[in-house]
Amino acid sequence: MKVILIDDEKAMHLIMKRMLAKMPDIEVMGCFSVAKEAYDYLTTHEVDMVFADISMPRENGLEFAERMRMSGRETKIVFITSHKEYALSAFDVYAFDYIVKPVVLDRLVKTVERARAEIVPDLDRIVTSSETLIDPLTNRELDIALAIIDGLSNMEIAKRFGLTEGTVKGHINRLYGKLGIKRRVQTVARMKELRLLF
Repeated sequence: MKVILIDDEKAMHLIMKRMLAKMPDIEVMGCFSVAKEAYDYLTTHEVDMVFADISMPRENGLEFAERMRMSGRETKIVFITSHKEYALSAFDVYAFDYIVKPVVLDRLVKTVERARAEIVPDLDRIVTSSETLIDPLTNRELDIALAIIDGLSNMEIAKRFGLTEGTVKGHINRLYGKLGIKRRVQTVARMKELRLLF
């Protein structure tokens, strides 16, 4: 699992790296003190999870998360903060979790394991070697796949088809499982491989 850290306190970078190093298959791709630098990094790199502080200079963690969601990115964001009062606001920007400092290893492990369970594709539903789907895409899943290829965010897909964002997310999770992919950017290549897109 690839992760990045955003916190204006360098000490937190060290603490988090030490904790994450105790977990298997976690790769810290970068540590950032400024949210904008992290956002710029994410425009050219794929990561599975972002650990972000909320109280930071210039752009705070909530603003960073809102910008991520507005751009259509679904990267899991875990807030690690000293402030309990922002929890509701955090879930407005679809935070995966909210951890109050000081961070306890057991709590962090539970968050990472829960994320890992969602990120790993359902191997029983991955494509066969003959490049045909075991479980074909429904018409709705095909529509949503094409909308993803068009660059639409979950919110825009929901508006296009008159669905809730939660329903769209469910369709996307099933779509990823059927295609055997983990990220939005893999949709085009996988559908071409399966001759669902020409």
